[in-house]
Amino acid sequence: MSSKTLAGYLLGIGPIVMLAVFIFLFDALIGGAEEDVLGEAKIKADIAAGMENYSLIRLLGFLGGGGMLAMMLGYTLWARLLQGEGKKGATLATVASIAIPVAAAGMMMSMDFNFAAMNAWDKGDTSSALILGAVGEYAGADFIWMFLMISVGFIGLATVLQLTDKVSRSIGGILAVVTLVMFVGWFSSFEGLDFLWMIWMAATVAAGVNLIRQKA
Repeated sequence: MSSKTLAGYLLGIGPIVMLAVFIFLFDALIGGAEEDVLGEAKIKADIAAGMENYSLIRLLGFLGGGGMLAMMLGYTLWARLLQGEGKKGATLATVASIAIPVAAAGMMMSMDFNFAAMNAWDKGDTSSALILGAVGEYAGADFIWMFLMISVGFIGLATVLQLTDKVSRSIGGILAVVTLVMFVGWFSSFEGLDFLWMIWMAATVAAGVNLIRQKA
């Protein structure tokens, strides 16, 4: 399997698995705190819900996290395809190919705090569990995604600069514009980020299908 085909499958499947797990399956199968519950009470409720379904939450965490990491790996491979001496936007692709794996490592660490919290809770160390749970809840929600947005925007722009077919240029343009708006919105109180995030994920899947199509 070529790098382009692999990148296509990772980008096409990864976001779908990630969204299915984190948006639908977690709430349906695990549950947790009510929406109006905040702070320490929320952390306690989430940990307790996880402890009641420990094996299942580990499976869902693996699938959801795996989908997220698959998407990041797909973007990394796509960025490497755009590298090369003399190619337009190759420098942007190089930056993206370095930044995305770093973001992926940070995301893995932030997710692992949640499992560490449950392990501490299981051993009776509730104070440490609450601290770890709070870190897992809030870490990785902003700064890591900001760098991922920049990197995806670079990939989209490099695609527009290098390729000539309309489909690839359109997808690259959408990714570049959407992630740029999201990046700017990160510094303000812009309320449309959730909608733009869904467009980003849809464009990611479309990019994956397009990469597979190109190889075919």
